[in-house]
Amino acid sequence: MEQLIENIVIYGAAALACLLVVILYLRRQSVKSKRVEAKIAIAKEEGLHEPVSLHPVVDPNKCIQTGACIAACPEHDILGIVNGKATTINASRCVGHGACFHACPTLAITLVIGTETRGVELPHVTKTFETNVPGVYIAGELGGMGLIKNSVNQGRQAVENIAKAGKKHRGDAMYDLVIIGAGPAGIAASLTAKKLHLKSLTLEQDTIGGTVFSFPRAKIVMTSPMDLPLHGKIKLFETSKPELLDLWKEVLTKNEIQIRENTRVESIIQENGHFTVESQKGEKFTSNFVLLSIGRRGTPRKLGIPGEGLEKVAYRLLEAEDIMEKEIVIVGGGIQPLSLPFYWLFRTM
Repeated sequence: MEQLIENIVIYGAAALACLLVVILYLRRQSVKSKRVEAKIAIAKEEGLHEPVSLHPVVDPNKCIQTGACIAACPEHDILGIVNGKATTINASRCVGHGACFHACPTLAITLVIGTETRGVELPHVTKTFETNVPGVYIAGELGGMGLIKNSVNQGRQAVENIAKAGKKHRGDAMYDLVIIGAGPAGIAASLTAKKLHLKSLTLEQDTIGGTVFSFPRAKIVMTSPMDLPLHGKIKLFETSKPELLDLWKEVLTKNEIQIRENTRVESIIQENGHFTVESQKGEKFTSNFVLLSIGRRGTPRKLGIPGEGLEKVAYRLLEAEDIMEKEIVIVGGGIQPLSLPFYWLFRTM
């Protein structure tokens, strides 16, 4: 009898301890959930909850609350746990690097563009990346793939498909292919064109790097291992903007590929069996195919008012330190400078 009572006491104590641990765990999770819910409420009030570009969507049926996606995100407070499931908080601050997607062990995260309340029109392309205009192809962020690795892969695949299509018909043009945009997709496309012996020309309205060039200098660029044509495997997970730009420039120089920088394209006209691409400077280039890898940043819209061409007016935020302790006027409703047209007007105190 004494042994039985002793066993009951031991098992009862163990059960009580387990119950206490479970209660403490659930209470802790409840507190965390309330904190995240409070952050979501604030984000909604401030207009930060609605995504503006590529962002994560969590499947609650697959999420097992590992927290790996939250730990992997370098932007902080993009994702949080509510009632045991991951959810977005400040979705508009997401830059679409996809670290959360790769970190999730159950594949519960999908990267998408647009929402039910804020749809994003994406161009319709075939599986070969050709648009509804035969001969015009799209690769990279413009087609919905904002990740550097995905953009590089699309740029390469698009040109490979163009090379195959080029065997069927060739017009009397200056180039086999004109590539518009020198971001990740455009650079990969330029390298692939050289590899496949296509006569190509790459035009960039700003400078090499496209959207990446407009990142703040100290920003950490998230990517993943990828194959860069004519270079090979690149194993990058976290790198700085200057390091990534230097790598691209090195590969382009090594392969003797010239990018026409500061050349903005004004029009693309289909005529005489090929395309005529005209720049803002009035230059005209004819090509059998055109690849658009221009991203979604585009050209900032202007107000058409006196003074907007002054040096103190900027159309992207490169160095936040430059505007510290200064009076500024922000024109535009974009949360992320890489997602919506915007510009800053500065006036020093």
